[in-house]
Amino acid sequence: MQGSGAAAGSTLLRTAWPAALAVAESACSARDKAAPFRILAADEARELEAVAARILPTTGTPGAREAGVVYFFDNLEGTEIAGLLDGLRQTMAPFEAGIAERFPGAQRFSDLGEADQDAWLADREATPFFGMIRALTIMGFFAMSSWGGNKGNLSWNLIGFEGPGAAQPPFGYYDAQYLRETNNGG
Repeated sequence: MQGSGAAAGSTLLRTAWPAALAVAESACSARDKAAPFRILAADEARELEAVAARILPTTGTPGAREAGVVYFFDNLEGTEIAGLLDGLRQTMAPFEAGIAERFPGAQRFSDLGEADQDAWLADREATPFFGMIRALTIMGFFAMSSWGGNKGNLSWNLIGFEGPGAAQPPFGYYDAQYLRETNNGG
């Protein structure tokens, strides 16, 4: 049962990946301006950002919140994969069910302190909601900054990646021959 939830989230994301990359560029300007969300309601955005911030937390380095990953989510939900939003909304309620009983005074995930959020997530890692949000968080954090998330290329800077075009051929023996032919005129 637990494995099926992760598989469902993974399947949805594999089919949505090309559309996600194709449409995320407009999220960049919204993120940089801290603009209102286009598709997500403010409470939905708050919950998604809180979960993403625990998946990639702020430590000695910036995390999902600083990268503006929630704007990547918002942009994705307003495009070709808009149907994913319904699934996300349907899985968010069961994901949060029981918070009030376990943590008196809290109603939603974002109401919890970090230690309680981590405990809640540890118990729900195999859910479709968590699988989907985890994958989207990683995508949004490491995507090209112009696609939303990764504000100011902060994740690339953390890992020392110089961005597209930084790698130059030859990558392997097959590229070395091409490079020799190109440089030597044949």
